Amino acid sequence: MAAEAEKRLHRCCFSGHRPEKLDLPEEAVKEWLSGQIEDALAAGYRTFICGMGMGVDIWAGELVLERKAKDDSIHLICAVPWPGFSNRWSVDWQERYSRLLREADLTVPIAHQFKQDVFWRRSVWMVDHSNRLIAYYSGAPGNTREMVGYAEKQGIEVITNNPVYQEPAVLREDGEPFCLAETVASETFRENLLRNIGLERVFGKDEYRPLDAEQVKGLEHILGLLKEREQEILDLRYRQGKTLEECGRRFNFSRARAGQVEQAALRKLRHPHRIAFVRDGYAKTELGLKIACAEEMKRCLEEQKKRYPLMNEEDVVKFAFQGMLGVGHLIDSEEKALEYLKKEMDAVEADPEEPLVEKISTQWIRLNLRAAKARGKTAEELVVPLCCSAKIKPLSFTRQNVYNFCVKLDGSEAMKAAAGKVLEEGWLPRHSEKYREAYAPAYRVMYKDYRKFRQEESDE
Repeated sequence: MAAEAEKRLHRCCFSGHRPEKLDLPEEAVKEWLSGQIEDALAAGYRTFICGMGMGVDIWAGELVLERKAKDDSIHLICAVPWPGFSNRWSVDWQERYSRLLREADLTVPIAHQFKQDVFWRRSVWMVDHSNRLIAYYSGAPGNTREMVGYAEKQGIEVITNNPVYQEPAVLREDGEPFCLAETVASETFRENLLRNIGLERVFGKDEYRPLDAEQVKGLEHILGLLKEREQEILDLRYRQGKTLEECGRRFNFSRARAGQVEQAALRKLRHPHRIAFVRDGYAKTELGLKIACAEEMKRCLEEQKKRYPLMNEEDVVKFAFQGMLGVGHLIDSEEKALEYLKKEMDAVEADPEEPLVEKISTQWIRLNLRAAKARGKTAEELVVPLCCSAKIKPLSFTRQNVYNFCVKLDGSEAMKAAAGKVLEEGWLPRHSEKYREAYAPAYRVMYKDYRKFRQEESDE
């Protein structure tokens, strides 16, 4: 049976709006989807994942079934948000939904019952199990736009109808457009909002304290995930002190509806994955850290290319592998590490001109052995930080993330071939022959703060 990573390379998923949110009739959208499916088949995709929503999802699933009936190498996976998802639909849509379930090769329930984040979880699951996303949508805020954004961050190929969407200008009472940054800058707004979210969720106790810069950035980030109407109602309530009646008049709906929008926004902000951006600060959250790491790796890679101009695709893959996955996979025991390190140190000549440390990501560095030897470092000294570095938990990057990072930087066939090897479980990267001949690399990957490790730490 092929490894999951290999299967993913031949999977494609769909996303899009319900019929009432689209600017074209069903026939026109299906014609566009049909063309994209044919392109995907020509590119080697054989398994398609359908999110099972009304409109684009089901239309795409039906088109796949048409081709599946003629070619048994084509497969359909139904990612069902929860059992009974279609219970309130019209009879026609329920029948179309049921047909997909009957004829699909696999049905995957995302949740056992409705939950607030189920559609986001569905999007993440579909993207994480695919190598291409086909989306037809208007560009407006919503599940599809969020899914497209997530797919782009994960580095998978995204095919869309190139929607042109202009955010409507929401005007305040003074006639000026609504400005989220201005709202977040208000200390009154921040305190009132967090009190309604629950101070203990952020501070661990029912006591407010001013947010630091990273926490403010995190708050602005999670507010930016809300619909603009939700953002403005929170602004009206917690910065301007408006009543629900006044909020309702602002948007021409009832007091009860204004309260529903407010509570829906608060529920979204309370989600553990979102409130963590405020509690821990933007950069310290897992997602924030991973984004920051990838951005830092791009900068470090440019430095590497300047220093080592003969770097090719293999060397970029090795750089990305080390920058994301770190050092742990290379260390079996301290005894073996010391034995190997001694041989390496004995084999190199001291070079005081070589930099001691080369940063490769926010977590990891390459420590050059020739430079270390020139500074009087011994294998016994270096093995301690090396082995302690192996105990550091890296960010939750995967081999797929390494592949995505490389291919997003360089979409050439040469890069895809080199990076594709990463997806083979157990495979470890090597520098290219040209790189080894030109630069004779001799380094060890270590944690960025390797100097803090002492002998007694490795003896524990």
